[in-house]
Amino acid sequence: MENEIPKQFLEEDGKAVIIYTLEVFENQDFIDGIVVVCIESWISYLQDLIEDAGLQKVISVIPGGETALESQYSGLQEIQDRFGEEDVTVLIHDGVRPMVDGETIQKCLIAVNQYGNAITVSKEKETVIKMDDRECIADILDRNGCYVARAPQCFRLCDILGVHEQAIRDGRHNFIDSASMMMAYGHKLHVIMGNPENIKITTQSDYDMFSGMLQGKKDT
Repeated sequence: MENEIPKQFLEEDGKAVIIYTLEVFENQDFIDGIVVVCIESWISYLQDLIEDAGLQKVISVIPGGETALESQYSGLQEIQDRFGEEDVTVLIHDGVRPMVDGETIQKCLIAVNQYGNAITVSKEKETVIKMDDRECIADILDRNGCYVARAPQCFRLCDILGVHEQAIRDGRHNFIDSASMMMAYGHKLHVIMGNPENIKITTQSDYDMFSGMLQGKKDT
């Protein structure tokens, strides 16, 4: 977004994006603790925001790694140190997805209890095309079978931590996310339908959409 401030710290109505996100998880009865993986130079700034917001469930703010997967692994290790590994369920979420809702979080937790994992998705509304290496259309996909991967991604801690450690041993560092890593190591993934408003703020238009959705909620 060409800002000096990282996207998660942009403010809307006097509150940082990441605080909007954290508040949703803070307000869920089934969430026992929150570990935030943060750009190291912004940790003290985030800790001040968390204190000002009165959040009680954030138990750790730790520095991230060089990649998203390294950051996730650090967060998972912190959870293991705090809670152990047995019977622990983790939800991996993006700080820049502030429109996640409590119903989605609860559906993820229920699915993990039933199936062992849960990947949040929403229906694709547009026609999806596949390009070839000549920048020509190779295929037009049936959108009725296409979904957009969102977050949270929810796992048993022992499963996702074990897969991360196996990938490190194998020298495999190019996974898109935890879901793709789990699939690569033979786990069958289950999906839950999430709120399509649960967008990831990546571009200025995403931020404008987030701002508009917030305003819409105030007006209703």
